Amino acid sequence: MSRPQPLEVALPGGGRALFTTRAQGNLSTAAGEGCEEGRAARERLCAELGLRRLCAGPQVHGALVRRVRAIDRPGAQPLREPADGCATSLPLVGAMVLAADCLPVALGSPGAVAMVHAGWRGLAAGVLEEGVAAIRELASEGEGWHARAGSGAALAEIGAVIGPCAGACCYEAGEEVHVALGRPGEGRAKLDLRAIARARLLAAGVREVREVGGCTICDAGLFSHRREGARAGRQAGVAWLS
Repeated sequence: MSRPQPLEVALPGGGRALFTTRAQGNLSTAAGEGCEEGRAARERLCAELGLRRLCAGPQVHGALVRRVRAIDRPGAQPLREPADGCATSLPLVGAMVLAADCLPVALGSPGAVAMVHAGWRGLAAGVLEEGVAAIRELASEGEGWHARAGSGAALAEIGAVIGPCAGACCYEAGEEVHVALGRPGEGRAKLDLRAIARARLLAAGVREVREVGGCTICDAGLFSHRREGARAGRQAGVAWLS
């Protein structure tokens, strides 16, 4: 059986986004089987995409999105500071997050891109809204290679792509999760993270929201913490200005 290939899509303003699969290996340096090879896997990905730098910080299921305005070194050395997303206006600098059921969400506009990690805690904390604020801020600064519009025009052209994640077909969550997301229920029930993310992105001013990839829980070609437990590796979402 053939192994699933990474999913690459265009973003508004000339950016690109890539969502890896199990075929590209475990991109984590701390979790899952083979994490000791995670740094090497990141370096390979950085080289394959032709990037100068691949930026990702330790994820804490919060709402902090790092603005990357300069790079201190080439390659894929992890950032020291925690970040549940990165945004940049620098060309050929990749903003990366890792996921194994949570949503990797790419954002693009003329002059800036971002990649955000959104599990239910991050959704409740407002990480998507912070990602939109970050890309709007960087695009309006006019420092990006493609930035030729003011903040109003950049805002109008923000687009989002939601990558592979735990789907409504498989993902169940307790009542406390539904309550935290403003969707109270009774006991455990199925939860559609994509639908919640879509609604929040549109409310934050994103013009278009697309979805790619399947459900991490039922697709064996993707890593899933729900399915594999501590053995699960992490796939990546990367966004960059080309």
